Amino acid sequence: METGALYQPREVRLYADGTTDLFVNMGSNKPLLNNKPLLPGTIYFGGTMTASSVIRRMPDSFMIGIRFKPGGFAFFYKLPLQELADEIIEFPDHFLSDLLDMDDLVTDRLDIFFTGKIKNTRNLLDLAKTVENHKGIITVDHLAEHHHLSNRTLERLFNEHMGISPKEFIKVTRFQQVLKRIRRKDFDESFSQLAFETGYYDHAHLTNEVKRYSGLSPTALASLYRPY
Repeated sequence: METGALYQPREVRLYADGTTDLFVNMGSNKPLLNNKPLLPGTIYFGGTMTASSVIRRMPDSFMIGIRFKPGGFAFFYKLPLQELADEIIEFPDHFLSDLLDMDDLVTDRLDIFFTGKIKNTRNLLDLAKTVENHKGIITVDHLAEHHHLSNRTLERLFNEHMGISPKEFIKVTRFQQVLKRIRRKDFDESFSQLAFETGYYDHAHLTNEVKRYSGLSPTALASLYRPY
């Protein structure tokens, strides 16, 4: 994420999506994430989001972000992810810092670095893929049965490797499907019908979940993507 000297400061809303992130401020200014200044040269870890966040982008900024698929972070690092959901913390990794010179080879260096760090640990990629394939319309019981796991094992795997429960990840995934439909204007202006098609009980259930994960009502969210 890069901005020029003439860029006007603005707030950008980030929505819950089940991923985790590492990011570093490579510029001289201090963008704000949920009113927390991101200090130059500092690497941060962003835990699994279960609520919306707001970043205030500033002129002359340069941020590098590394996004991990749901359950993927545990391949590379060991952290108490259940305690860090929705948290932003400093993440000192001097080996990673040494790779972040801004040139055309930075992504190649990062690929080599993370490939070399892969740990032999059980992960949630297959479980997360099943939830995504069902567009979040799946129960915890069905997910456990599909992968021949007990509910207790499923809960432990999600908490250990993602930091949130399987039920929470299912909800976030279902919200992401609603967000895609709203962005594409792929519904007939009836939020009740959209709720039915995306696995919610009713309009009120949809509204509550959208507010939780985006910070906006469905109507306010849809207005962001309407043409002027």
